[in-house]
Amino acid sequence: MTRHDEQTIAEQAIHWLLRQQEGMTREEQQAFERWLQTPAHQAEYEDLGGLWQQTAAIPAAAVAHLRLAPRRRIGWRPMVAACALLLLAAVLFFPLRNSFAPPIYSASWHTGRGEMRTVQLPDGTMLSLDAGTQLNVRYFANRREVEMPQGQVFFQVKHNPNQPFEVLSGPTRVTVVGTEFRVRYLPHTMSGEGSDVAVRSGAVRVGPRGNWENRWWRAMQHLHIPQAQRHISVLHASERSLTDAQGRLISRSTLPAESIAAWRDDRIVLDDTRLDMALAEFARYGDVSLKLNSPAVAALRISGSFDTNRVDSFANALPRVLPVKIKSIKNQSTVVATSMTLKNN
Repeated sequence: MTRHDEQTIAEQAIHWLLRQQEGMTREEQQAFERWLQTPAHQAEYEDLGGLWQQTAAIPAAAVAHLRLAPRRRIGWRPMVAACALLLLAAVLFFPLRNSFAPPIYSASWHTGRGEMRTVQLPDGTMLSLDAGTQLNVRYFANRREVEMPQGQVFFQVKHNPNQPFEVLSGPTRVTVVGTEFRVRYLPHTMSGEGSDVAVRSGAVRVGPRGNWENRWWRAMQHLHIPQAQRHISVLHASERSLTDAQGRLISRSTLPAESIAAWRDDRIVLDDTRLDMALAEFARYGDVSLKLNSPAVAALRISGSFDTNRVDSFANALPRVLPVKIKSIKNQSTVVATSMTLKNN
């Protein structure tokens, strides 16, 4: 598969226009002419050429802040500035021209407490919904879009470079072409206030939800502006990212593939998780009668893999891994700190 096979037609058109501005070799010119023989390619290229004519008239002072650091570039040639401006305009404005077209397919799903569901979309994409998930799916001619107001979903996306797949999860936009990944958005839980994204295979781009803001930081990333890394990033297999409530990237880490969407195998994976957050996670799947008797106990942290339906086994394991014991207080199983824990707190 060539690099062009993995790009949308719009991205290919941007590539060829930039190459034309910089000067193409004979082999590149021949490849460009072959590419242009496809009517859809020619239409895309002509539209982008018109955009180039419009942006060429913007004063240079309007993009002076895009200048790269001296250590990366020596001088600031007019052609480099023009190409940078073209790229910025193309990423920001060009893909938005069909944004208001009606969907060609739409559907919605909702899962309740302890309920899991798998659905197949018209193109063969598979969605595995965790408990407490709300999902709205819309397919357009030039993109596929999933809005997830809350919940957790494992996506197995069918490859289609001409119809990118996007997930709008809380403050975050996740863009893919073909991959397997998990998106979680459950504020006030162990995953924090933003979105939690983990990739099993392929790659996804994680950035702010707003269309204009997302494209702006994509453009900044293409121009190697350092600040872009705090707002947008590409994740590969076995990588995970967390965003805050505003959609800014706050962490990026690696994790085993088997822990991604462990709930599909009726497992809860805890990684240095607060005890109160761990119990809240169990409560998403069934009744939890276990109580915590103090903030100090709630703040204790635990790691491990547990059965979603066996909170009793989880409770029995607590005294073996944490300085706590289980007592019956007013006929209620309660986690209390040992005397040593109280002394240290």
